[in-house]
Amino acid sequence: MVTIPEDLRKMLKDQKFIVIGSVDPNGVANVSPRTAFYFADDVVYWLDFFKHKSQGNFQVIPWISVAVFDKEKLLGFQMKGKVSTITDELRKKRITESISRSVTGKTSSKVFERLSQNKKPDVIEFHPKVVYSLSPEEESGKPLRCDKDGETVAFFGRITC
Repeated sequence: MVTIPEDLRKMLKDQKFIVIGSVDPNGVANVSPRTAFYFADDVVYWLDFFKHKSQGNFQVIPWISVAVFDKEKLLGFQMKGKVSTITDELRKKRITESISRSVTGKTSSKVFERLSQNKKPDVIEFHPKVVYSLSPEEESGKPLRCDKDGETVAFFGRITC
């Protein structure tokens, strides 16, 4: 488990914008912006209103990248890890309400239901396994944090944190 660094959590809170990178089975990259998200110490959740390219990619290849950046300060972070869709309805509702409060200040997910033409969005759960700096002064190839579990090491090879 990788804990999201405090400076990254602050950037997520301040910027209110993340970019999701996925890849399809043919190796074609896809990026998608997200503004309706919520994060905790070791997880990021977001609402998926448009169940197209990204979600199809997640189902085949669950390893993705999540980036956040501050264009004024030229600072940023990239997290790489695994994603899944929340299926438990009670948990899904609770997380949707948390995202709703963090984005709109309101406690009703009805706001998001209207945005998606009365279709309930899926809730996506992302667990970072590796965190990199995207700041020009820092070496972006060396992780700031990384999980050393067998699956992460098998996927990324030998990484040193």
